[in-house]
Amino acid sequence: MRRFIISFLCFLLLFFPNFVSAKIVFTAYEKNGANIYVMDDNGNNIQQITNYPRSEKSPRWSPDGKQIAFLRDTDPSTSLRLNTFIMNADGTNVRRLTNYMGNDQGLAFSADGEKLIVSTRPNMGTGIGLYEVDIKTGINTKISDIEMYSVDWSPNGKNIVFVKEGDWETEDDIWIMDADGANPRSLIKPVVDETMTRRYPRFSPDGMQCLYTEIDLIVEDKILPNGGINRSIRPKGTYRYKILNMNNGRSRTLAIPNDWLPFSVAWMHGTRAVLVCAIVSNKIGGETNRSHQIHKYDIATQKTTQLVNELTSVRDADWVQSTFDVSPVGKFPLRWAKLKRTYSDTQ
Repeated sequence: MRRFIISFLCFLLLFFPNFVSAKIVFTAYEKNGANIYVMDDNGNNIQQITNYPRSEKSPRWSPDGKQIAFLRDTDPSTSLRLNTFIMNADGTNVRRLTNYMGNDQGLAFSADGEKLIVSTRPNMGTGIGLYEVDIKTGINTKISDIEMYSVDWSPNGKNIVFVKEGDWETEDDIWIMDADGANPRSLIKPVVDETMTRRYPRFSPDGMQCLYTEIDLIVEDKILPNGGINRSIRPKGTYRYKILNMNNGRSRTLAIPNDWLPFSVAWMHGTRAVLVCAIVSNKIGGETNRSHQIHKYDIATQKTTQLVNELTSVRDADWVQSTFDVSPVGKFPLRWAKLKRTYSDTQ
């Protein structure tokens, strides 16, 4: 009987492959905005699941793969006002979860999928901090006053990791705190002398590691005629993709090219791979062709594979292993001509 069951399951996998599939969700930027897309692990079957006239970004899968939370620009009267929304994995049943007078900066699901944490930076300096959002009731509870972005919630629900934002770009660093907002502290030895900034922390599925990036910086002080100092801070052009061991505090650098400007990172296939969204610089004839691309990096083999084989403006990729495949309804045809337009990294 047991052999029959195993054989039957193998039969289902062979004849219904589309029902058992890991998925990637990401944002594709166009000239006047951005929408949410999904695709298979190998970059095939790209499908648009939203069709919004302004910008959407930072999509995150729920742990069960049934929902996607994301940020949407909700106010056409301003240059940008981002609030948090949630929808089914096929793009249906879009619901608004926050209504702040400003910009939500980052979001992450709790391990049970019932709550979100949302960092926000409202206008006029009021309400800055981190909120816990109950998805079912819509109740928002503030848990921290720290200005932050790029948040993530540990799988055991006990900790929140985030990028603490300072007055200068060089003061951005990775911190951790208890899930109720208490005990905020540096996760990694703090950066000194304005040499770099750290971003994009993500807990591994087992909570034992933290993925993040480092950006080297150049700081130049120019003496003005009046004796004052004009300080200039800019990226040096070298970037590192790193993994921190949460037990011993040691980190290691992945063999991802150090000229790839990161926009997001996420774990893939458990802890066996990393999903990288970055600008890959290709110098041709003295000029640089800068395009946002999605790559899979295999940690064991150190091999990188480009998942979207077009020069597209794509960011914010997130991965989930779900029981059943996502089959978007009312999907829109992929518009490669529009996606090929390289979107400015200043947006």
